[in-house]
Amino acid sequence: MDTFSQALLSEKTDKIPDEYDWFAPLIGDWDCDYDDNYGGQERHVKGEWIFRRVLEGAGIQDVFIFPSRATKEQFPQPDGEYGSSLRMFNKFENCYDVCYTCDHCMKRLRFTKEGDKLVGKVLDEEYSYWIFSEITENSFHWENVMIKPDGRKVYDCKITGKRIS
Repeated sequence: MDTFSQALLSEKTDKIPDEYDWFAPLIGDWDCDYDDNYGGQERHVKGEWIFRRVLEGAGIQDVFIFPSRATKEQFPQPDGEYGSSLRMFNKFENCYDVCYTCDHCMKRLRFTKEGDKLVGKVLDEEYSYWIFSEITENSFHWENVMIKPDGRKVYDCKITGKRIS
């Protein structure tokens, strides 16, 4: 392993208290199914999502790959993303501050826990949320959704993940 990987990747430490280690169940490698309505038609894309502890255990980083490396040549997508999120635990507010970036955007979020859901408010977009739910040892659900003031949800896309390691 090179020195960059050694400095970045880490094991759990006491920097995230156990009761706030909300993203721990996601650490690992996931095959994902991405669904949206692209150009007025339902679309399904196979992808990958990889999560690891980083920075002496103070955060969790992911690599978001849609379409997957195995399918991108056969099924290219005009809006495909290869991006990464860095989730850092905010010990002063007991939440996670998150930055997501890819080749065409950067978003800042703040994640809190609401029941069994991890709810990320996109800070610069009114009503925009990224929500992890139904998290088990081997699966999870994620959605990019706008929640209007009247409680109505408008979905941008949904992802279902299945653990591969």
